[in-house]
Amino acid sequence: MLSYIRPGDIIWDVPVVLFCVWTVVLVVASLIVLSCLRRETKKFKKRLSKADNKEDLVRDIAKLDFIMARYVQQFLGQGILDKLANSLSTDEKENQIETLRAEAKQWFATKVEELNGMKFTEKVVKRTILSAIRTGLTKHPLDLRGSRRSLEAAKLFLEVEDNKEKMSFLNTSMIIGTKSPEPDSSSLVCPTVACQWVTSKFLKLLSLLVSHPNTIPLLFVFFSFVVWLYDCITDMVIIELLWNFKIPIMYPVNESFIAEEVTYLSYQTLTIDLYAPLLLLILLFSLMFTLLSCSCSRLSDRYRLATMYARPLCEISGQNMQDPTTLLARYDFQMSQAITASLPQFCLQFAAYMVTLYMLETLKGLSVDQATKDTVQEKIDSFAFSSLWFSGLGSALSLVVAQYTAFKIQHEHDLTFSQRTVYFFSCVFNTIAMMTSSVVFVTLILLPVSTYIGRYHIMILIILFAAILGLGTLISVTLAIFGMDPTTITTDRVVTRFQTNNLLTAFLRFSQVASGQWATLLGATTIVGNIFSLLTINLFLPPSQLLIHPFCKFYATSPRSPALHYVIAKQLVYYNILLITSSILLCVDINEYGFNYSLTPATKNLLVYANLTGVPCIFLALLILFKFYSSFDIWTSNGVHLVFQQDLPTIVDSPESGFDEEGNSVVDQTNLTFLNPDQSEDWKEHNSKINDDSFEDSAPNAESTVISNGETTLTDEQNESTEADRNHLNKKKRKLKIVKHTAKLNRKIKNSCCSFVTDVAVVDVRGKWVNVSD
Repeated sequence: MLSYIRPGDIIWDVPVVLFCVWTVVLVVASLIVLSCLRRETKKFKKRLSKADNKEDLVRDIAKLDFIMARYVQQFLGQGILDKLANSLSTDEKENQIETLRAEAKQWFATKVEELNGMKFTEKVVKRTILSAIRTGLTKHPLDLRGSRRSLEAAKLFLEVEDNKEKMSFLNTSMIIGTKSPEPDSSSLVCPTVACQWVTSKFLKLLSLLVSHPNTIPLLFVFFSFVVWLYDCITDMVIIELLWNFKIPIMYPVNESFIAEEVTYLSYQTLTIDLYAPLLLLILLFSLMFTLLSCSCSRLSDRYRLATMYARPLCEISGQNMQDPTTLLARYDFQMSQAITASLPQFCLQFAAYMVTLYMLETLKGLSVDQATKDTVQEKIDSFAFSSLWFSGLGSALSLVVAQYTAFKIQHEHDLTFSQRTVYFFSCVFNTIAMMTSSVVFVTLILLPVSTYIGRYHIMILIILFAAILGLGTLISVTLAIFGMDPTTITTDRVVTRFQTNNLLTAFLRFSQVASGQWATLLGATTIVGNIFSLLTINLFLPPSQLLIHPFCKFYATSPRSPALHYVIAKQLVYYNILLITSSILLCVDINEYGFNYSLTPATKNLLVYANLTGVPCIFLALLILFKFYSSFDIWTSNGVHLVFQQDLPTIVDSPESGFDEEGNSVVDQTNLTFLNPDQSEDWKEHNSKINDDSFEDSAPNAESTVISNGETTLTDEQNESTEADRNHLNKKKRKLKIVKHTAKLNRKIKNSCCSFVTDVAVVDVRGKWVNVSD
């Protein structure tokens, strides 16, 4: 690479030194955090061994579940505009909600009185009831309907506790009346009763436009598609502009101008002909990964699930059918573009832009002919792409939405508005940090080898692959030194059960696979895309990494979970290795290759922005995340810490078995993907045709006694024949969910947009909550 230093340029200027200083600060801070995480992990193991579930003392949790089901049902019947309209007027539905709130508060008062009779302190009583709410209403981490009920119940309970604390603070014997005070009319916007009535009726009329349960889910699905389309289109625009940009200027590729014969290559070959096809390759691979991994089918899954959770009737007991496998993968389409193309496209676009400008400025400075300088300056002026910033904005938006959406996989319905806002800002700051750190790293790699890869285009892939492989090795060694091994984590694991004999099942257990000739194509594309996505996922905000990691998934339950400790440590190690390597490359580029960062405004601003938005944004993102758990999370802010534990291996290889080792039925866990109630045209009809029956299984069985593993079903006639042929000896009772009407089930499979694929493994959510609170 040719270099040019103008008179008065200071190579080791303040931004260069400050970038190295920020790297040292991050290293020191990370060492402190890693030592604290190791200590917290050891404390967690002690708490886990001494865990006592006091929430078992809170009984009759089913009554609270029934109350909250009706409460949420009434709550879902009101849209945002309806709620605003009801604040201006009082109707019968609002009175029903208040009645249910009173029932729930009465239940809480009874349980508080019972625990006080056991001589527990107020703090222990509060944590015990909150733990009982969480474990009693939320059956497992992917129980979205239960998590919504538990959130509303916890809010009501804390409202009662806050009122008690206020009264105890006043130290008064005032008796509160049973009638709730009337709302203060002065707090309303409308100054008169007539204006208030007109506003209320107008809002109710306007709410009819968005009151249908399908409207809001459809809008969010459409927004996801718009973000994906915007990111793709902006990338295509940049590729098209690069491809059509012509630089008919010759560049000397010899080491010295003094040689008798100087070899020249055009700038078109060194820059445009290299980076435009590379960007196109990444974009095409991302689109192919989205298509062949069948992520498009997840859009319909997401819409059906969102519609189901928005319908008040679905809160009725007996319609609580949730497929953990589909829930876990419902956002795959939205995240596929972000984790495979957004960050690589952004880094290569801006790195190619800055390297090209730097090479043109170098040639202009070394040129003697004024005509050549004028030509180069003209190309520099015309190389400014305003659309580059739109593409960067699209990549940033895609990454922010992907991180926020990844957290919503488990917590879509149990977050308050303040929690959503705080976590969203944490995602924004982390996105800025990861984009800045990555583009600096890629730029500093490409600068010293710009002329070499310009002559041998294939070498850019080898150099980038070698750099990524080296970073991965360093990160793995560093995590091993600090004892961070995800295979040793026993809590919050996502357990899967295989239902296919594909050779790559261990790596594809969170993906879909086809049969026959499609198996190899889909499997190979998916595994390559999953490995490539690790470049982006490992820089995501720690809670967002847990459920979108392609090979090792964990639930985000508590900040005390070792799974969260591991991903925090992994993210910090990634940032440290990335910035340490960038600092070393910066020093080598300056000393060995004469890199002059102030030669162009682009490279100068790069280091300035890196100092402002690199390490500071990492600290801000983690600080906001700490505030999220310590102050805004309704459970951890009140000292309630629960983790989910399963006495199963992470991978269960028994697709044919209908029962586990203890004789429990696993039919409802092994083939739930196609039992989504919203997939049928008439939900009520579907619900009427699904019955929960139990029968007694004995040995020996007659030939007609066949127990299904979830792939086939039993009809009424077969059930009657089974009972008639069974020998009534000493019987062992087993509970089975018998799902009838296979014709309807097969019709659902055929109507799927990817009917030739199936999940490699299904998520097994059998387990228990463990209380690790103080």
